[in-house]
Amino acid sequence: MLHDYVIRFFEKIEHETGAFDDAFFDPDFYDIVKRHPKIIKTQLIAIYNIFKRLDQTTRTTICNQIKNSNNLELICSGGYIPVSLDNKVRGLKKLLRDFFLNLYDQVLDGDAFRNKFHTTLLEHFNKFRSLNKDLTLCPTCGIGELKMSKSKTRDQYDHFLPKSLYPFSSVNFENLILCCKECNSFDVKGDNDTIALSTGRLFYPFDFSHKQLSISFGINTDNVKPEEILWNITYSSPDGKVDEIQSWRSIYDIDARYSDFAKGRVEKWYRFYWEYLNDADMAHMPEEDRKLACLKALELDEKLRLSFIRKPVLDGFLRDSVLARAQIEASVYI
Repeated sequence: MLHDYVIRFFEKIEHETGAFDDAFFDPDFYDIVKRHPKIIKTQLIAIYNIFKRLDQTTRTTICNQIKNSNNLELICSGGYIPVSLDNKVRGLKKLLRDFFLNLYDQVLDGDAFRNKFHTTLLEHFNKFRSLNKDLTLCPTCGIGELKMSKSKTRDQYDHFLPKSLYPFSSVNFENLILCCKECNSFDVKGDNDTIALSTGRLFYPFDFSHKQLSISFGINTDNVKPEEILWNITYSSPDGKVDEIQSWRSIYDIDARYSDFAKGRVEKWYRFYWEYLNDADMAHMPEEDRKLACLKALELDEKLRLSFIRKPVLDGFLRDSVLARAQIEASVYI
């Protein structure tokens, strides 16, 4: 709602050149404006006083930039490149940047909005998690664990287009995606420029027709130490979204994170597989049936969204490793 109020404000002033008027605010928005006079009203008056002196073409261009910067589906398809405003901008651009950043940092989860609409970001998160209980892994990377509803703290809301560079979409909830802390950390995405790191096409976060990617692990260089195996990872999409996959890999450093994740866990995963096959309680079953049962259990893990890459890693390890497998099997008997 806050996002809609602001967009309507700029739609109302696009053709105005007279004195500033409180009628530019929607009534419900004005209730919030009165609680944040310096953060909202003072800043918008300053913006308007510069804005109204511009020629009509420039005013319309700015309003269109604000609106189009919030068409996430068009942006992700490569149909529009949003305006970037970093911390070096001056004049009207700086006023606009500061205003939109303050909306998120000081207004969205502030007392005025909370009291009027009886909601907070934490409550929004809890409602989302209640409606999506089966989502236990980070939808961005597939390996980070998510918190459940009613946890004392909530997971990250990541600005898909970083608000420090694309402030016009700072309070647009289509630009706020749920992710694990690592995906949103400065070691991974942080404030990196999503557009600049992309191929020009990105996965649209709210594409409900999206089909899950397929991932395959292979070993480039085997090693007696499982943690030193060099992995090769390939990705495929039923929709043929090659460019989107490449953008996702670049933005979230997927290859390195998946490789590290596999290196740190493959020994335990193989031990589980090996001990399962050699469990005395399973001895009555033919070996091939034991293998099939174990791998089917891992498939079920993936189907239930409990694990995303465990089976692909183990498949590649069983197919390509000789040295590490022998070392792990030998260690069982030491």
